[in-house]
Amino acid sequence: MGLMRLFVHDKGRLEGLDPSRVHMVGFDGLPWYGSVFISENQLVIQRNEKDSGTVSVPWHVREWGEMLLSTATLMERDKPYFLEVELARGVVHRLRNQLEAWRQLGLVVPPELEQKVLSATRHFSRAASGQQIPATASNEANEAIELAVSAGHDLAGTYASQVLALRTRNGPLTTLLGVDLSGELPPQDLRHSIVDTFNLVSLPMAWRDIEMSEGRREWDATDNELRWAQKHGLKVVGGPLLEFDERRVPDWTYLWEGDYDTLSTFMLEHVRHTVRRYRGKVHLWHVAARMNRPQVLSLGDEDRLQIVASAIHTIRELDPRTPVVASFDQPWAEYMANQPIELAPMHYADALVRADLGLSGLGLELNIGQQPLATAPRTAIAFSQLMDQWSMFELPLFLMLTVDTRVSRNAPATPSETASRAKWVEYYLPPLLAKNSVQVVLWNQLSDRNAEFPGAGLFDESHQPKAVLNALAELRKRYLA
Repeated sequence: MGLMRLFVHDKGRLEGLDPSRVHMVGFDGLPWYGSVFISENQLVIQRNEKDSGTVSVPWHVREWGEMLLSTATLMERDKPYFLEVELARGVVHRLRNQLEAWRQLGLVVPPELEQKVLSATRHFSRAASGQQIPATASNEANEAIELAVSAGHDLAGTYASQVLALRTRNGPLTTLLGVDLSGELPPQDLRHSIVDTFNLVSLPMAWRDIEMSEGRREWDATDNELRWAQKHGLKVVGGPLLEFDERRVPDWTYLWEGDYDTLSTFMLEHVRHTVRRYRGKVHLWHVAARMNRPQVLSLGDEDRLQIVASAIHTIRELDPRTPVVASFDQPWAEYMANQPIELAPMHYADALVRADLGLSGLGLELNIGQQPLATAPRTAIAFSQLMDQWSMFELPLFLMLTVDTRVSRNAPATPSETASRAKWVEYYLPPLLAKNSVQVVLWNQLSDRNAEFPGAGLFDESHQPKAVLNALAELRKRYLA
């Protein structure tokens, strides 16, 4: 049994901290299952492993709100680490490494950015060398964190502007920008904003919505959305056909919970009927989503993998020309810290790619927020590095995004939280669009009505458009066809 202890000088940082969101990450980038508790002014992490790793902690950063920050690699020892200093070490270290990596690729770094990085480094040096005076070390470390996070966003923006200038030299990007219609069309007077902003829509075609009663399929809603999309010249994503989420499977299927043979037959029948009805009318099949989520219908890891593999094979037989993607939720796998799970999203993706099923791309679902099942906010550099990691599969990436920074789904959004969604698009999306591997960006929620993440839609519950919609429209005008 391994123990990692971290001293926190600023006890206010521990007030309201949810220990379940603190975890350690190994060299493979995956969280270790363990438990975290607070003892006076210390964070204590208990785990089975004793290997060195990084510690990830939610940390409030001035101007950017709360985000998940990580220390540099720490080895286990009896003396507690100084958390503020170690977080500063990790953030500054990653900033400097990324700056040099991009500089080696030809990035021209502005002098003011160089100065900001240098200033962050100096504040960290004072913190690391002055730990015998905790108050001073804490202040210097937090200043280093603030500067390094800000410099990281500036660096990502510099990278995006220079790369996108090269990539759009001969014309706009062919990257598709879309929205998930979430099973409904917006009111008639607002539909023009969808057509003006996006060139692609996703029609869910969810099993639960189409086959609410066993053997009786209702297609009217999907047909209406498809006709509207075709009328306005929008490309269409069909799916996800299968979504491994308890809210997205029909209630009647729980009669066969845990019965792999029967459930797989039902699921593949849904795929077969849907593809036969809409083949030739969609431009991309989204075969499955959230397949890395455990405990849906008591299907195990191998069960879910086999069902998705069979579904891909079924689509390829019925519609061999249309590309097929499968997607994965929470690609950093934060949930592995609180559940004894063996397979991470990349493990599922690796298994499907190695099976050579004809998969055309991989989807990453990133619902950015602080609520359960959301992906914790991180730095712009962290998102850029995530894209690089998944690009190693050498398949196009299909990104599904939402942003909802509220702590609770029942809390009304403040003006700053509403503005932060547009700010996220402005600062985070260009560095992602600069990646050659990113071929589709899809806003994952149309409106806040009856939504999984009620604050993350493009329209509020009264169907009024939000600032994030204008931010996406500006992004398309600048970079996309």
